[in-house]
Amino acid sequence: MCLSKSIKNILVWHQGALGDLLLAGPALVALRHHFAGARFIGVGQPHLWRLLAGTLPLNAVWNGGEAVWAGLFQEHGAPSATLQERLADVDLVLVFTPRPRQAFLRRLAQAGAGQAVWLPSFPEGGTDPVAVVQGRRLRELGIKEALAPFRLRLEPGGETDTEFAPDDRILALAPGSGSVGKNWPLSCYYAVARDLAWEAGLKVVWLAGPAEAPVLPYIRGLAAAQEQVVWANQPLERLARLLARAQVYLGGDSGITHLAAAAGARRVVALFGPTDPRVWAPWGEQVTVLTPPKGPGQDASLANLTAAAVLAEVRRSL
Repeated sequence: MCLSKSIKNILVWHQGALGDLLLAGPALVALRHHFAGARFIGVGQPHLWRLLAGTLPLNAVWNGGEAVWAGLFQEHGAPSATLQERLADVDLVLVFTPRPRQAFLRRLAQAGAGQAVWLPSFPEGGTDPVAVVQGRRLRELGIKEALAPFRLRLEPGGETDTEFAPDDRILALAPGSGSVGKNWPLSCYYAVARDLAWEAGLKVVWLAGPAEAPVLPYIRGLAAAQEQVVWANQPLERLARLLARAQVYLGGDSGITHLAAAAGARRVVALFGPTDPRVWAPWGEQVTVLTPPKGPGQDASLANLTAAAVLAEVRRSL
């Protein structure tokens, strides 16, 4: 199947979390180049899609959880008039899901979308990076633009710009993730932050979101002991502007780690375990991935990765 370059209105269905959406960034930029002049509509989690407003020609962002989309998940009955009105001017729908959902694609066509095609949101197996898997599918669709590491285009924001001095060298730490099993011990983050703040004069900023609520008092205590800053539950746009200024970012397999790479942190040190960084790590020359040693009788737990090993790698990046 080859898609016409004359397409003008493209709806992208991607309901994934922050890291999943940013991993699709290289494919989305390739689509932008291929369909030059086309306008995009993002459907998914609006607060995530809005991060891409400066990078893609977004005409609109729609909430994928709205009731209007329910008809796409029903096998029988005519699509609602509201759904048909939404899709009336859409020439192409790109559906990012783990596997093809033919019934969903058929319902999109029945509701009035010009064409509906599937792209893998992430691999179902193997060790190929997400960008490779998505690039392979794009070539099947006749889209041969080369994929490149994804970089967000960010609007300047006065709130972040005035909080830090122009010559502040920032170390951003994001100790959490969507799974406790992917987190490096907080005590290790503390040791790295303590040493680097003294050695390199870095201004340390701890980042925490809703998933870190149970340990947020502990994070605040660690930061207060060293007169460091905590940013908790900040808007993603503000986090992205901070990360774009960071000299070094340190975090695990999380959406914020992908945001650091996409925002343009000078050096991103990503700690991976037990997930496979070959598949899930952010893509970019400034990204260094560290994994725990796995000797006889050892698992891939980040608890086996020492603060000394991470500190040595961060020192090399300064």
